[in-house]
Amino acid sequence: MNALDKDQAYSPSHFATNVEATLARQADAGRALVARRAPLAGRATASPATRFNLFVPDGDGPWTLMVFIHGGYWQELDATATDFLAQRYLARGMAFASIGYDLAPDVLIETMIEQCVQGLAAAFQTLNEHGGAWSIKLGGHSAGAQLAYWVARRTRLPIDRLLLISGVFDLAPLVDTYVNAPLDLNVEQARALSPLHDDLAGLPPCRVVIAENDPPAFHRQADAFLAALAKADVHAERIELPDCDHFDVLERF
Repeated sequence: MNALDKDQAYSPSHFATNVEATLARQADAGRALVARRAPLAGRATASPATRFNLFVPDGDGPWTLMVFIHGGYWQELDATATDFLAQRYLARGMAFASIGYDLAPDVLIETMIEQCVQGLAAAFQTLNEHGGAWSIKLGGHSAGAQLAYWVARRTRLPIDRLLLISGVFDLAPLVDTYVNAPLDLNVEQARALSPLHDDLAGLPPCRVVIAENDPPAFHRQADAFLAALAKADVHAERIELPDCDHFDVLERF
C-alpha cells in the first residue's frame, strides 16, 4: 500500500458525505440545547481546552452520569462538538458531560489522556455537588474512543460501561499517514498508546459501535479489538449501524 492509499484508508472523510454539513448540524444542535437549558460549565485544569459542560436532568438526583470525549484525530474540535448528545441522555433521566482537552501539536496524547482523567473527575465532582452521581458510563468517538479507553484504565473512579464509537484502537498504522504529522509518533510510541496492544483484562463491559460507511480500516480495527476483548474475557457487544458514516453515526447510536 503506497502512502496515498494508506492516507485514504485512514481518512474517514474519504468514505463519508457532507462532512462539513454534518458537523455544522451537530454544532447547531448543541448550541440550541445550551440555549434552552444552560449546562453547569467548568474547567478541569488551567487550560481553557479542558472546559466541560455538565447537563443535569430535571428532578432530584442521584443520576447516572454519561461522560463523552470528542474525536478529531487528536487535533481538531472541542468539547462543544458533542453537546448535542446530551439531549438523548437527558431524555433517559441521565446526566451528561462533554469534556475537552488540548490538541496536537501543542500537547502529547499522554497529556490529553491525563486531562480527560481530570475532566471526568471534575464532572463527577460537580454532579455530586448538584444532586449526586449514581454511576458513571464513559464514551468516546474516533480518537476520543482511544482516549476513553485510557481514561477507564487510569481513573480511580469506577466506570460501569464503555461506549466506543468508530474508534482508533491501533495507532501504529497511522505513523506513516497524514494523521501523524502533528502527533510525531514513532511505531514504538504508537503501539504503547494503542488499546489493542494493552492488557485488556479487567476492563468494564464495552459496547463497540461501527458505522456501515466507516473506512474499512476502522472496521478491521473494531473487529481486532473485539477479538482481543473476547480473549481477555471482557464482555463486549458489537453494533454496526447501517446507512451512516464516521460522522453522522453520532446521531444514530
